Amino acid sequence: MIKGKKGAMELSINTIVVIVIGVTMLTLGLVFVRNIVGKSSDLSESAFSKASEELDKLSGSSSEFITLSSENLKIEAGDTSALAVLLKNVEDKTYNGVNGKIETSEEGKSKGIRCEFIDGKTTKSIGKMPPGKENRIRINVKTEKGSIGTYGCEFRLEGGGIEDETFVTSREITVTVK
Repeated sequence: MIKGKKGAMELSINTIVVIVIGVTMLTLGLVFVRNIVGKSSDLSESAFSKASEELDKLSGSSSEFITLSSENLKIEAGDTSALAVLLKNVEDKTYNGVNGKIETSEEGKSKGIRCEFIDGKTTKSIGKMPPGKENRIRINVKTEKGSIGTYGCEFRLEGGGIEDETFVTSREITVTVK
């Protein structure tokens, strides 16, 4: 009888030890995941703030319709980075129905590169742009782990003007993934 109770007691203690170790491992795993997510959101915020700083530097000094914070973006594989675009109507005409489009090269798409606006779309309505009007836009460039190489994205503005005169202007962005 005593042997049976001793075996039952050992089994109960072993069960408690396994449960404690399991809960400890689960807690450590959750803390680890939370730290990773926190660091990635901090990285995103720093990228956005850097893009905003670059735009603020460009403001007022731009003499082109499209000014990029950087035409050559370097990024680590698997990361996301932000790029700032300053749009400024430097002409004496008012442009109506202006749309912005961002397009990733076919090679980039095949390697998992995505250039898109902050909302995840590739087109954006800018609307009416009278002379001197400025707009600021942020573009995300997302990569995957195996997307090492150099790729291209194109930011294009299209719209109409006085008497339905249309215009198209664009800028190329080189994305180097390490």
